[in-house]
Amino acid sequence: MRIRKLLAATTVAGTVLTAGLATAGTASASNLADCEGRAAVCLYYNSSSNGYGAVFAQESNISDYSSYHFREGAYGTAGSGLSVKNHTASVDSWYAGAFTVYYNSGYRNCSYACQSVPDYAFRDLNSTMKNNNAAGFFG
Repeated sequence: MRIRKLLAATTVAGTVLTAGLATAGTASASNLADCEGRAAVCLYYNSSSNGYGAVFAQESNISDYSSYHFREGAYGTAGSGLSVKNHTASVDSWYAGAFTVYYNSGYRNCSYACQSVPDYAFRDLNSTMKNNNAAGFFG
């Protein structure tokens, strides 16, 4: 009798756990909190697989990130205090339009590399752009 109760409890617990895992997705723009409800993008020190870390909220065009710094955010402190320039791994957009991250300062110059993030989307930066970001442009 005791074994039956244990098996029944284990089955119920397994079902609850499976249902919870089925509904838990990967992080996306719809559930990241640092820029939620703002017409902004959040640049993160880490990629999604590394837990995002510190954040920089951008609400206007910036042609050179060198004087901007990450701060503690909803997803941690890793990278807090570092310059945003050449230290960004992911972008979470809450902006109703494309946002482009540029390899070079003085945005609008994709002669070497840039990466666009669609409206209301989250993207880890590609291997060329990760930690090689110098500017960001809305539009």
